[in-house]
Amino acid sequence: MTETNTNANRQIARAAGTVMFAILLGQITGLVRGMIVARTFGASPELDSFFAANRVSETLFLLVAGGALGSAFIPTFAGLLAKSEKDSAWRLASAIANAVTLTLSLLAILVAVFAPQVVRYALAPGLSNDPQLFALTISLLRIQLISTVLFGLGGLFVGILNAHQIFLIPALTPALYQLGIIFGALVLAPSMGIYGLAWGVVIGAVLYLLIQIPSLAKLTNWSLITDHFSLGLHDSNVRQVILLMGPRLLGVAIVQLNFWVNTWLASQMASGSVTGLYYGFSLMLMAQAAIAQSVAIAAMPTFSAQHALGQRDEMRASLAASLRA
Repeated sequence: MTETNTNANRQIARAAGTVMFAILLGQITGLVRGMIVARTFGASPELDSFFAANRVSETLFLLVAGGALGSAFIPTFAGLLAKSEKDSAWRLASAIANAVTLTLSLLAILVAVFAPQVVRYALAPGLSNDPQLFALTISLLRIQLISTVLFGLGGLFVGILNAHQIFLIPALTPALYQLGIIFGALVLAPSMGIYGLAWGVVIGAVLYLLIQIPSLAKLTNWSLITDHFSLGLHDSNVRQVILLMGPRLLGVAIVQLNFWVNTWLASQMASGSVTGLYYGFSLMLMAQAAIAQSVAIAAMPTFSAQHALGQRDEMRASLAASLRA
């Protein structure tokens, strides 16, 4: 193994350790959040409405700016940085930021307008049998849609920072999101009820975005993101990101469809079924997030740079080392 391979593997290992620590912190915070929310609301119909409504904003984020964008944007952006094409990289970031903001804003407005139809026919028909619960779910959905745009930009910022080998702050964002919900449960819920939890989601999304801005502001050409509005459709790098998003977008859509079917079915079962399903799935994913996700997040920028520089043998060695870890 060459010295270059050794350095790359060490870099991945250090980054994976950092991300794993932050993800574990986020998981612990999530457990505390779950305990507080469960103690406050129990397995109630109102909490079913909250989790069902949360599914919509989460799906929009993941489809447009979550896993699909991260797996398409980071390789292209990191590759440009590796080839010292910084201006092109930041023009790409600016165009994608504009596209994400515009797309998620339009989708959020569209879903908010047709929220009754979304809840009744696609999301949770069982909740529509109770007029009060149906109206509550619609209101909670519309409140949480505000977080969609914030998460979209925040997800892009995570990709930018990771491409610059900055991992700790982006990996702490889930913990900040959980703190927002804890604030909603402890501070807002006593006076606002379940609405306090929905506004806690919005507060968590604000924290998710804001914690990354100081680190992002220190990077070169930060001003290019805000200098002008352009979707960059003429830019070959933007078109490459869109092309790469296709297969991943399909995969994310199928996974989310599974979640929607689960919610659709659970809403027609005993009260608390949607809540129980949410908690059970969250606990199941803890090990995967702490181990596999941390290595994947840490390795992606290094793999992208190696691929951009034509270092195929080095990339194979780094991949093998990551899989062994």
